[in-house]
Amino acid sequence: MAVVAPQSSPAVQRIAFVGPSGSAMRQWRELLFADVITRGHRVLAIAPEFASVDLASLDEIGAEHALMAPESHGPKLFADWKAIGALKATLAEWAPDVVVTFGGQMMVHGALAAKGIGAGRIVAVVDGLPEHRFAGALAADEMPAWRYGQALRAAHQAVFHNRDDLALLKKLGLVPASLPTIVVPGSGVDLERNASLPLPPLDHGLVFLMIGGLDRRRGVMEYCAAAAKLRERSPTSRFLLAVTPDEGAQAIDIAELQRSPDVEFLGLAEEEGELLTEAHVFVYPGYAEGMPQPILRALAAGRPVLVADAAGCREAVDTRVNGCLVEPRNPGALADAMESFLRRPDLIPAMARASRAKAERFESVAGVRGKLLQILQLA
Repeated sequence: MAVVAPQSSPAVQRIAFVGPSGSAMRQWRELLFADVITRGHRVLAIAPEFASVDLASLDEIGAEHALMAPESHGPKLFADWKAIGALKATLAEWAPDVVVTFGGQMMVHGALAAKGIGAGRIVAVVDGLPEHRFAGALAADEMPAWRYGQALRAAHQAVFHNRDDLALLKKLGLVPASLPTIVVPGSGVDLERNASLPLPPLDHGLVFLMIGGLDRRRGVMEYCAAAAKLRERSPTSRFLLAVTPDEGAQAIDIAELQRSPDVEFLGLAEEEGELLTEAHVFVYPGYAEGMPQPILRALAAGRPVLVADAAGCREAVDTRVNGCLVEPRNPGALADAMESFLRRPDLIPAMARASRAKAERFESVAGVRGKLLQILQLA
């Protein structure tokens, strides 16, 4: 459905964002916070934890923050309602005009808390669904399907990061017919900040790169296992791995990655452009996200991409044109797909150009920002 038409708004609006972590808030800072504050409005970021770098990032642009960290022991449903109660108290004290809520479990909690205080406008951002798509066991930070239905019934607008997630929730009857919905590719593609990069020489062995969060659902361990399988077949190839902080419930210990003999562990990813400069092929076998930004940045850099055939990820690939799709959670299939690049490295330059062209067809950061401002009734 189309974005609802903007209406007249007060001179200053108070907009609260509820999310899973301070690092997630930093992504929203880049996408939206600064623009909202520049327009004269107030922003409050609410999350269970903030690192010092997160707080510094918010302070720099004049955004406020609040910590929401209720006790989580006891039965899950009881813990969920305690979390919602804590959010209601924080929101009631700040009295927002609009509440934007995202991040799986926090999206659900935030929408229900916002409804509980009678927030004038609630925007639910569905940026990913549970790993098994409601067909298997849930992780500690995942919510059952019916809770998504509760959140969407509480919302005045819903934003999805891929079409598959919207289609599944509609199929399950969880999206109210009257709820305006929109699909955007995560934060969009920034073609100016992520320039097309020349490929390294192809005559010294291929370099594969993965940049992903420290959560098993991002496919990091499958990448390490695939690298081990390929090491014997192609001793000159290199397998690089850089990670980003991740608040997921299936966290990986960095020490476990440092012990992998087949992967060059680079630590925390800082300058992703520099890492992509070294690589011929970008690998991202994650299977529980809405639209992973590392994939979009790799497309913009002009790198063939090898990703899991999962919601969101599959939208980045035209098979055998700019990359490959592989079965999720299958290191053997991933290794075979990586080996296909070893057998035909001559195809990489054309696939690299196709990836950049694919990035140019995705919606830009500015386009996504404009749609979100319209949804917030600030444009």
